Amino acid sequence: MLRVNNIDVYYGEVQALWEVSLQVSEGEYVALLGANGAGKTTTLNTISGLLRPKKGNIEFLGQDLSHVPAYKTAEMGIAHVPEARRLFPEMTVEENLIMGSLPKRAKEKRKESMDWIFTLFPRLKERRHQEAGTLSGGEQQMLAIGRGLMLRPKLLMLDEPSLGLAPFLVDEVFKIIKKINEEGITILLVEQNVMHALNSCTKAYILESGRITLQGRGKDLLSNEHVREAYLGI
Repeated sequence: MLRVNNIDVYYGEVQALWEVSLQVSEGEYVALLGANGAGKTTTLNTISGLLRPKKGNIEFLGQDLSHVPAYKTAEMGIAHVPEARRLFPEMTVEENLIMGSLPKRAKEKRKESMDWIFTLFPRLKERRHQEAGTLSGGEQQMLAIGRGLMLRPKLLMLDEPSLGLAPFLVDEVFKIIKKINEEGITILLVEQNVMHALNSCTKAYILESGRITLQGRGKDLLSNEHVREAYLGI
């Protein structure tokens, strides 16, 4: 479904990614892991079209994304749930969800999608007329994921969904991501919570200082000596 082929990415004259390659097959749950500043968000932003690679290319369903603007990648079926949620705080829960379904193919299934999201996140249904800025951190993260799902995505990219959440909410969010994947949505997850991610994903890549240094099945990487020492404190 998604191929990232040896991309170099810069911010002005400063290089952020070096020859990064990864693949996501349809139905997979893939994690991109690493420390803060490793280049994980840069990778997602490049896939979305917010940044352009100076070298290499990105393909989605066989189409080169090199010159596709960000709004077109959304129409193609790539939903990007950004770090820090980026909700519209003065709009209600329902209005935020509607904003996720503006492309034609998503708009046609808006009611069906909203019903599904309210099944996944019952608390959002209870607060559907409440302003997003008044929700708790966990509820805001649920809303951000729900807004991404309103696009009816083929690929859902999640950037640090556990950031700033209490431990019991982290567990809940990861369970929901797993459920979304089991319902047929392909997932590309960026996370610093390595233990949770490796326990739930089918495949993972480790990104360090802008370079992919390890890749493999999630459960296999849990027993990797470098991963255990650098990320799990074992």
